[in-house]
Amino acid sequence: MKCLLIVQASTFESIARSSQRRSTLSDNLFLITWMGLIVAFWIGLYYFDKWRKRYIGTGGNARSLFYELCSAHQLTRHERSMLMKAVNAQPETDLPAVFVDPRILENCFTAPAFDTASYRALSKKIFGSVHAK
Repeated sequence: MKCLLIVQASTFESIARSSQRRSTLSDNLFLITWMGLIVAFWIGLYYFDKWRKRYIGTGGNARSLFYELCSAHQLTRHERSMLMKAVNAQPETDLPAVFVDPRILENCFTAPAFDTASYRALSKKIFGSVHAK
């Protein structure tokens, strides 16, 4: 027990002595260098990700265009799923066509399987007004 207290006391004394010693820039150069490298690496990854999203992010297919249009119109996940359901109900219709052709959503106004009020609100959000009564 006495040994443990002596070891702890000597440890505290060495910490106290090292904190009283003046440190110079050369003593901390290794730590500063590593911290700088870590920060530079993090900044590099951040800008690389921004570049990747801007230039490589779009795949050039219909699905990526659909998601970009959904993002531009600030559609929620539920609204996106409603649009997909409307497009899937129409034979041979591409996903982005729902943003161009209001008739795709108009067909959902009369179909019994669809929530008419939600599709009218979605059509108003995308096209600015409801096209069918």
